[in-house]
Amino acid sequence: MLRLAILRHAEAVPVAAGGDFERQLSRSGLDMAERMGRYFRDAGLKPDLALVSPSKRTRETLEGVERGAGETFAAHYLPELYSASLATLEEALAEAPKEAKFLLIIGHNPGLAELAIALAGKGKKSELARMRGHFPTPCLAVIEFEAKSWKKATRGEGKLELFVTRGALAKARGALAK
Repeated sequence: MLRLAILRHAEAVPVAAGGDFERQLSRSGLDMAERMGRYFRDAGLKPDLALVSPSKRTRETLEGVERGAGETFAAHYLPELYSASLATLEEALAEAPKEAKFLLIIGHNPGLAELAIALAGKGKKSELARMRGHFPTPCLAVIEFEAKSWKKATRGEGKLELFVTRGALAKARGALAK
């Protein structure tokens, strides 16, 4: 079984002197990235590899998640993930190392939302509808596949295991503490 965590970067400032690529996380975004990391820790989410867009906000999101999780994740920064289309994301997924059974992708919308929606054909209907309705900053979709290789992790074959948004993060954290 394979697991894919799709994480949209945390909230970024609207403008940066160096352009969109250099936009950094807002104060709220920095906090939310660390909260997401604590969620990773509490839920036992330990990806084997993170594929990350090299933009400043995605790099800072990974750093915040690592701080919150108290872990460092192996990461590959792939230039093609910056504002990637659905097709580009699917290619990156298909080319992921077969040794990585739990993969994390950190990037941008609309591509990430399109990827999550395309891959997750199964799961709790209310959660699928919630994910399809809005994929905000930050949010996390974890999708399971019966496939044995990433090349076989195709559209509609995944089961949505988790969908966590900023609003759901506080509720989920409370539920995990019980």
